[in-house]
Amino acid sequence: MQTIERIPQIETGIKNKWQYYVFDALIAVTGSLIITGMIYFSHLYPRISDIVIIHLIWIMAMAIWRSRYAAIIAAIATFLSFDYFLVPPLFTFTIDDPIQWVALFVFLFTAIITSWLVGAVRKSAEEARQNAHELRILYELIRVCNSTNNFDEQLDIIALSTLRIFSSLGVTECVLLSPDQTGQIQVRADAPICIDEFLPTPEEIRHVTQVYKSGVHAVIKDVNVPHSLVHYIPLKSSSHVFCVLYLRVLNGVPWLEDEVVMASALSNAYQPAEFFRTFLDQISSLIERSLLREKLAS
Repeated sequence: MQTIERIPQIETGIKNKWQYYVFDALIAVTGSLIITGMIYFSHLYPRISDIVIIHLIWIMAMAIWRSRYAAIIAAIATFLSFDYFLVPPLFTFTIDDPIQWVALFVFLFTAIITSWLVGAVRKSAEEARQNAHELRILYELIRVCNSTNNFDEQLDIIALSTLRIFSSLGVTECVLLSPDQTGQIQVRADAPICIDEFLPTPEEIRHVTQVYKSGVHAVIKDVNVPHSLVHYIPLKSSSHVFCVLYLRVLNGVPWLEDEVVMASALSNAYQPAEFFRTFLDQISSLIERSLLREKLAS
């Protein structure tokens, strides 16, 4: 158990989309207004014509600290506030001098392009860090599974590891099921560890049997357990299904669904569904290898 606890958990990266956008917008607008207010009350413009560079630094900071979305909002807020409070005639969105229009639009264009590039660099760095974290998860999983040659122990490790890794994403129960020599569905491993063993209901056995035969992922809403979905996931190599992975996931955490868009690219939100597919391929390979070793030993 201690070795399993060394396996890192997946980082959720799931944010409430609306709250995330609203919070970023508030920070961006508030910061831009504060900087513009400081320039206005200090009478730095037009004495220092390039004072708008301070705003550009703020926009770049938003791209690095928050997101490209926040930086773009900051650029637009700066454009409007600078026009309203500092460019004659004051307290209007009209400009007498056409050159000022050109200067402001050049600033807006430069700020948006700069924030987009800085945000792209930030996103690349975040993706590299996340990839390293995922590789460590897979490495630790393989290392723990290779610590024993007992097939049942390896299945227990896979079940416990799956629950640990994805518990932060709403996974509350993980079971591995497969048919025995007589074709009866049996539980090979389950997590979390409880006094009472997991006993599938006749309805659950029917779903497992269907998924085992069809090899198609099925999602069933469990009416007996509120706010939860049960995923029946075939673990297979090519067209041969080794066993079925039973995952109970809290309803409202739709990271397993390919068609669900988590958060837009502007928020740099991490999407764990792709890693989960890689994880399934890895545990399928581990089970296939263990089954082959078991057959050779017999």
